Amino acid sequence: MKKVALFLLVALFGVSCGRITYPKERLAESLIELCKREYQIDVKAQLKQTTIGVFVVVPGLVEELMRRAAEASRAEGPSPVAVDGDYMDKKFRFQFLARGPFARVDSNRQNALPRRPPERKRSKPMTVLDNVSNAIRRVALSTDAPIEFYTLIARDPGPTHFDIIFSGHLFDLKRVLYYDISIGELERRSRAGARPHPEALARQTVSAFLRDLSRRPLPQILSRYAAPSKRYGDLLPGVLELAVDLESRRGVLHPEEWPTLQTEREEVLVLLPAGSGKDWLISVSLGEPNATLLEITRWDPLRLPERYGSLPPSEKWNDSFYLEPLSLPQFLTEQIARRVSSEFQAVEENPAKGSSSGERVSNDVIARVLLETSAYVLSSYRFTGFQRVEMTDLLKGTRWEIPSGDLPLYRRRNPPEPKPVLP
Repeated sequence: MKKVALFLLVALFGVSCGRITYPKERLAESLIELCKREYQIDVKAQLKQTTIGVFVVVPGLVEELMRRAAEASRAEGPSPVAVDGDYMDKKFRFQFLARGPFARVDSNRQNALPRRPPERKRSKPMTVLDNVSNAIRRVALSTDAPIEFYTLIARDPGPTHFDIIFSGHLFDLKRVLYYDISIGELERRSRAGARPHPEALARQTVSAFLRDLSRRPLPQILSRYAAPSKRYGDLLPGVLELAVDLESRRGVLHPEEWPTLQTEREEVLVLLPAGSGKDWLISVSLGEPNATLLEITRWDPLRLPERYGSLPPSEKWNDSFYLEPLSLPQFLTEQIARRVSSEFQAVEENPAKGSSSGERVSNDVIARVLLETSAYVLSSYRFTGFQRVEMTDLLKGTRWEIPSGDLPLYRRRNPPEPKPVLP
């Protein structure tokens, strides 16, 4: 589903840009006005550092993407090679884990794009996505603001409660316009993902906590809902005071009416109304495996903890959305990891015929592909501000370290074999 959604989005972005200039001082406002004036679509927009972000509600989007995926995509299992990475202290650090026998993906299959479904009348969800994507492209390519990245958050308010998130680099959009890279390459450079609604998940967690508060022993409640980073004693006073405050108000709380505000990637604030005249502010952590509670405190704008001092008034919470600005090293790290993972497929044995779906390769091949991919991606974006690339095979414990000066060697036709670091 995500692959089809990404193909549709990059096809929308890959058209010639307009000549209209959108001044950086009113960039977000201009994007909101453009969507409303020309497409009658309400969006939220903001510019954070060098990332332009747009939030739009698209009813029926998940169902539409699932239908298109069923029509257009071939059956593909998950990659048997999981790759993860980060960038710290001017070093790219990658880890990989291979599960079962695996082989390289055929190059023709790797370069193939998803087959587009037969043309038909555009559905309403796709029309909305078309128009908002077009507006982002027009603004991002016609402004004097220092934009590097774009992020589109499309929220389906239906029962699935999912957001579809698209993001990419503006430089790639410009290159595809000048036929410097293909649509297929743009797809591999861009990112699409899905997540549950953070605010809905936070409301559900607080609602379940309140139900359990009236029927479960206190130790069980603290064990289930206290965040791993919090001691039970830190949360206990708030739990006890909240239980007393809500004793006479059971059954009259309506989660859908609670104001919510996402403040970090994995933190959402929920404002719980109380009859005592002062509401409750509950901080919810969205970390795995379950959402938990970080803090329970009275909502008093004049006496809030220092970390909440810059919060907007609760009546304005629905006017904003959380946008995590992208950085180039982060963007490149994630792209390299995705590319390498997609290079491998599981080997399907056929005992009856004594054959398999591909020629098996070893874990050392993953390391070489990772270096070749890193060399290509970093060179393509002209990123030179790093010292080395480090890799670790989590299964075998083998490690490699390649200085930045040696990385261009892995763009040659016959690159050297990477040598592991001795224990």
